[in-house]
Amino acid sequence: MQQKPPNTPAIAVIGMAARFAGAENVEQYWTNLVEGVESSNRTTGDTAGPDGGRHGTFVRAVARLDGIESFDADHFRIQPTEAVVMDPQQRVLLEVAAEALEDAGYAGDHEAVVGVFVGSGENHYFRDYVAPTEARAGRSGDIRITLANEKDFLAPRLAFKLGLNGPAITVQTGCATALSAVALACSALAAGDCDIALAGGVSLLMPDVDGYTYTEGGVLSADGRCRAFDAEASGTIPGSGAGVVVLRRESDARAARDHRRAVIRGWAVNNDGGSRGGFTVPNINGQEAVIRAALVRADVEPDQVGYIETHGTGTAIGDPVEFEALRRVFATPGRPAGTPLVLGAVKPNIGHTDAAAGAAGLIKAALAVERAVVPGTLHFNEPNPEIDLVSTPFTLTSRTLPWQAEGPRIAGVSSFGLGGSNAHVVLESAPAVPAAPPSRSRQVLALSARSDDELLRMRKRLADRLDASAPVDDVELADIAYTLGVGRAGFARRWAAVVTGPDDAVAQLRADDEPDRPTARWSLALHGTPHELAALGERLVSTEPLFRSALTELTACADLRDLAPERAGALTGLGVGRVLLRLGLTFARVDAPKWARPAAQWLASGADPASLEAALAACTAEPDAGSVREGVGRIVVGPSFDLADVAAAAWRAGVAFDWAAYYADEPRGRVPLPTYPFTRRRFWLDRPETEVADRSPQAAPTRVGTPDITEFVEKVWCGVLGVERIEHDAHFLDGLGGDSLHAVEIGARLNEELGLELPIDLPFIAPTIEATSTYVEQALATEKTS
Repeated sequence: MQQKPPNTPAIAVIGMAARFAGAENVEQYWTNLVEGVESSNRTTGDTAGPDGGRHGTFVRAVARLDGIESFDADHFRIQPTEAVVMDPQQRVLLEVAAEALEDAGYAGDHEAVVGVFVGSGENHYFRDYVAPTEARAGRSGDIRITLANEKDFLAPRLAFKLGLNGPAITVQTGCATALSAVALACSALAAGDCDIALAGGVSLLMPDVDGYTYTEGGVLSADGRCRAFDAEASGTIPGSGAGVVVLRRESDARAARDHRRAVIRGWAVNNDGGSRGGFTVPNINGQEAVIRAALVRADVEPDQVGYIETHGTGTAIGDPVEFEALRRVFATPGRPAGTPLVLGAVKPNIGHTDAAAGAAGLIKAALAVERAVVPGTLHFNEPNPEIDLVSTPFTLTSRTLPWQAEGPRIAGVSSFGLGGSNAHVVLESAPAVPAAPPSRSRQVLALSARSDDELLRMRKRLADRLDASAPVDDVELADIAYTLGVGRAGFARRWAAVVTGPDDAVAQLRADDEPDRPTARWSLALHGTPHELAALGERLVSTEPLFRSALTELTACADLRDLAPERAGALTGLGVGRVLLRLGLTFARVDAPKWARPAAQWLASGADPASLEAALAACTAEPDAGSVREGVGRIVVGPSFDLADVAAAAWRAGVAFDWAAYYADEPRGRVPLPTYPFTRRRFWLDRPETEVADRSPQAAPTRVGTPDITEFVEKVWCGVLGVERIEHDAHFLDGLGGDSLHAVEIGARLNEELGLELPIDLPFIAPTIEATSTYVEQALATEKTS
């Protein structure tokens, strides 16, 4: 009998991203499901008619994902020569995983240990494009080709490119891959192996695949439509897609005010074992067992479940077996009258996405419990005669329905793979956490991108989000500002604005303005009379939590009202300076009028706590407050000082601003926002001809003429890295994203062409074209004199 595991914390779904046929993102995917859209690439031709197809008929219907030939290699610092031979499944999943982290609000710097559990489908690109191209060229055994295409390196590549330092495990269980990955991720979170986990899968059809050959009794549909549990069902259709969810222990997610779309209460994986009729034949007992195990872990009774996202392939064997397993578990006498259990299936909409199928189902179910809506099952009209709906609590409908439940909305998700691997997950709607009111009256919206064009597109996306039909209030605007600050990576091109409300935010996001110039050196200037700075301090005490914390650290008190103006004004300057240092600014100099100069000197000298009292005592009133000129890189602490303005200016100027510290004393939460606007380029090999390249012995290389060593070195670097031009001072690792394999190939080519014995990892020793050229010239000069 299944025992409830002793350590079963609930797991929150805090982020998600997806690309499926007809949908570039999760919102478009959900809209298509709710509206009953069939996202298949159907063309006229030999497609079988409504009466079914003949054995061997070519059916022109697949649910293909468009645009897989293109990829934003620059964003992930992947060289063109690597991108063009890389499995497009790895490229697409890399983009989707990055979007999922952004959706969760954890793409920026954070202290969490993040794991990744993902899997992929068959690598058609390597089989049909890369391997034949390499064979024609007479190449074999290239380790770079292996690293770019083997499934083993799928999870490690995501961990490397996204900076994830938890477990990185590639999961492969056929059609159950993605949901098995989710279950393993939940177990890793429950065990404390990581704090956050990415889980999902990807499977892609090639761009020129437009159909399949129908085989009677097979998995694929006779008429090019998947009709799960329907009387006219004859199978599924091939589909493409990728889906990733971001998971976190529910207790941690609630404490951090993460956006919890749903809560996974239970999960289980198993295998049918050897008790079935064949390796690919599904087994009722195995499916029943995995569902019961997930319910036990979740501590949920079958009659509490209101929706099941089924595997639902529409096959003659699969649907009746799955239905019977569900009947055994859920057709219980204890289910309250009038509370039907709705069954649904996503494959009629997007086809069978193989390794990504479980992610497609989980994302659909999570949105259903979050939004209290159950999308209809497309193409369902009459039940399969092999299933008995009447005697069960199950309901199947093609209509989208509201989900009406008195308590939490609870759903189950099933995924069953060829070979007997089964996975089931139980999830429920997340209890609401009241949003905290903003402590600041103005919010800083901070954006960054790799280019000005991407920055403009990012601003437009955010403006559209704020300008959507659902109104944004001041509380949500504060959470949006917080998410942009702590939940996004920082890039070179910057934009920021201080906004007073949603309408002001939209106006500033859509306005035309020029980006600020980066500023490396900053200075701080205290400006004003003692009374003016004391008044500033009292204002900041009431409006700025960071300032209150800084005062408490300085004097163990955050109250300036009973202090002499000179002391209160000086403490104001010191408190602001302390806040700015904590946020990441450093100052080459600190200026102040005569009355506050001792405090300024104390701040500039390193702020020794033992000498603080002496510095404050030395601050005396002066008749002239002095004057100061504002300029680039100068922060003035005067009567009109506002920390939000400084934060925005520092961000625009390129400061590595510590947004986590800025919001440290404010209970803000992360919210879903538009993700990064990738700039994709085509990286795709032509499908090669069948002839094999000439493999006759080649003449031994001879030393090339080298009138311009720098030009020659640049040519070698460009050839290996797959680019047209490289700046001579660009760093091999930090600027160009080179790795050890690139370095070895550069060293080998230089040695071969020049007849030298240079270090094989020369780009690590001399990491710029200029440095490598100097090294080569010295080696040539030494050879001539020896």
